[in-house]
Amino acid sequence: MKRTEYLAEVIRLYLRAPDTPAKARRRDWAIATTLYQRGIPLRTVAHAIHLAALRRHLRDPRYGPLEPIHSLAYYRTVIDQMDLVALDPTYVDYVAWRYKIQFANQSSPKRG
Repeated sequence: MKRTEYLAEVIRLYLRAPDTPAKARRRDWAIATTLYQRGIPLRTVAHAIHLAALRRHLRDPRYGPLEPIHSLAYYRTVIDQMDLVALDPTYVDYVAWRYKIQFANQSSPKRG
């Protein structure tokens, strides 16, 4: 995959996630570039974003809502963790399915 395609897909995954801004910032593109340079597969990036989003939204409501996500950097730790382990394809598929179900009807407008 070409660099530009990879970067665009990482940013698309990020911006489609819940609680993220409507537009990527320069820093987000820089992080996406670093992921590309490190050879992080898109599947790993997608899995990390899906998993982190689910963790945010399925956490105990007694703790109150979290602040919106301001940068792709929010997901970097999870991406790094996913890059260190062999991901079970069945688990990755399950997380993708849960993400799709959880956020299928999300219609909240993105913030600027």
